[in-house]
Amino acid sequence: MGRTRLLALFVASLGSTAALAADWSTLKHYQQTISRGEFENLLAKVYCPSGALTNYLTFTTNAVSVFSTTEKTDPALFILRFSSPVSPPNSHPLSLKRIALDPGHIGGAWARMEERFFERGNDRPVQEAELNLMVARLLKTRLEAAGAQVFLTKDNFEPVTDKRPEDFRAQAEQEIKASARFDTFPPLEREAAFADAVRKRAELLFYRSSEIAARAQLLNEKIKPDLTICLHVNAVEWDECHSLVDDNRLVVFVHGNYLASEMKDDDQRLRLFEKLLERSHPTELAVAEALATTLASATKLQPVDYGPNSGAVRAGDNPYVFTRNLAANRLVNGPVVFLEPYYQNNRLVYQRIQLGDYEGLRDVNGTPMKSIFREYADAVAEGLGKLLAR
Repeated sequence: MGRTRLLALFVASLGSTAALAADWSTLKHYQQTISRGEFENLLAKVYCPSGALTNYLTFTTNAVSVFSTTEKTDPALFILRFSSPVSPPNSHPLSLKRIALDPGHIGGAWARMEERFFERGNDRPVQEAELNLMVARLLKTRLEAAGAQVFLTKDNFEPVTDKRPEDFRAQAEQEIKASARFDTFPPLEREAAFADAVRKRAELLFYRSSEIAARAQLLNEKIKPDLTICLHVNAVEWDECHSLVDDNRLVVFVHGNYLASEMKDDDQRLRLFEKLLERSHPTELAVAEALATTLASATKLQPVDYGPNSGAVRAGDNPYVFTRNLAANRLVNGPVVFLEPYYQNNRLVYQRIQLGDYEGLRDVNGTPMKSIFREYADAVAEGLGKLLAR
């Protein structure tokens, strides 16, 4: 999947009218590679538990047709022919020789624009991209020592994309005008609000859609890893006073749980088919469960408690692992596991971030603790090490 196609897919999910038509011919090499039973099982349990996609499907004994509307009156977009039923293997062998680490966000001069930056008084500013990159560098060293080939999608604070916010200004203006959001405002207020909204939209298209699409292109076309791990540090919403919080949790995402609203879009439906048919879920789940176990043990964090309308659904029995349709998971081919331990604005986490990286242990509120960066990297390396040793 080329960069133009990736960017179109992501922008389509943001509501742009500039997307290219979905190319269902990309699925032709999957003909007769999956049985109807396995297809329906993955669809119902992983990729669309709500059942919304089935409104666009017509099953026969040996095939399924997908349509652009729920009326199913137009010609089918694609007809997937099933293979004969076969007994599933007892286990899925893991091949994890090439591992890509994707440290989330851009950081540096772009951190404030991304809204991944905060500071309190004269303390060290906190940039999530810096935290993620620190962990990525430490983890790379540990995994290479274990014999893996490791690649970083970025190792600095520059965007991977060659686009910049101004490249999306015309598109942003078109989208904001089409929304008619400010049409009832008085003229001067409308002018001011429109200008600000255009700026924000152009920035969003740059640092979210274009940047993630560029990383996906790098992974899909150049690195081609056996596994991609997206490294992030979570945060909880501030109160009005921006007070540090006591809550602190861990979540691990694998790809899935396309929402009913997303199934209205051809691009989303196509990508669901692509991800389902590549059969990456067993590897994703095995890795996610292993990393969730070692991270939970190292951090002593509780799992995130998602509500029924959160967009996340429990995957398997591990309380920390959820399916969610994130762009970073969706656009990248092959198994992708998305990690979000810690809340940056938790009192203890913030204190540990302020200490920076260090070797050995330091006293933190009377408890000897590793650097938070090494705790994160060591836990991931331990979990992957167990899988690599199989």
